[in-house]
Amino acid sequence: MKKYNILISNDDGINGPGLKPLIKELSSFANIYVIVPKHEMSGTSHSIHLKKYLKLEKIKHNIYALVGGTPADCVKYALYSFFKDKIDLVVSGINTCANLAQDVVYSGTVASAREGAYLGIPSISVSASDETNPCYNQVAKAVLKIAKEVLKKEKKGRPALCLNINIPPNYKGIKVVPLGIRCYDETIVEKKTKKGTYYKLAGRFISGKKNKNSDIDAIEQGFISITPLELDQTSFFKIKSYKFLEKK
Repeated sequence: MKKYNILISNDDGINGPGLKPLIKELSSFANIYVIVPKHEMSGTSHSIHLKKYLKLEKIKHNIYALVGGTPADCVKYALYSFFKDKIDLVVSGINTCANLAQDVVYSGTVASAREGAYLGIPSISVSASDETNPCYNQVAKAVLKIAKEVLKKEKKGRPALCLNINIPPNYKGIKVVPLGIRCYDETIVEKKTKKGTYYKLAGRFISGKKNKNSDIDAIEQGFISITPLELDQTSFFKIKSYKFLEKK
């Protein structure tokens, strides 16, 4: 029996192309447990189901798909019930494209890792930064190296570590950096049918502002970007400047 137990989740679902390479690589080092959404749940952020019963489908030994479940649901189900008190590390991914800058707010992949950290388990979110050349096997090997280091350094308990990691193909090394800012050309597209008018969010990534030494900058230079994320979203900088409201 291996020393460590790793929970894998994602937002690309049970058929996500980054899942099998990640399982294969991490299973060489740890016991692997998997709960992922049955279908793709990209962009669901940290949403969870509070009033709905969900079905858990067994795919094979210790690998399950949560039907209708979000990435955060999957981690909750794993840590509260199905793999309770077993997990030493949560790894979310491998996402099919980068999660940089404010992407971390919308990403289901990042939410999986954030949920693990909320529940006291060191967690990492992993994305292949080049969706035209994701190199999942190479990314998985890099994840294994990073996971080993995290397990050496981090212990279970709140507040736990949450790392957002983006890995380019043929990376040069690792940079531990803050989030940058990404620019998108977003719009709402209208579609008229016999049943009525429907709307969809559409757009494309334009650029990342040239935030020197940011995650965007690191990826553009060919480095793995690692950003530790705070679970406490308080803007301590602004607390003092808004103290005047207490006197109103």
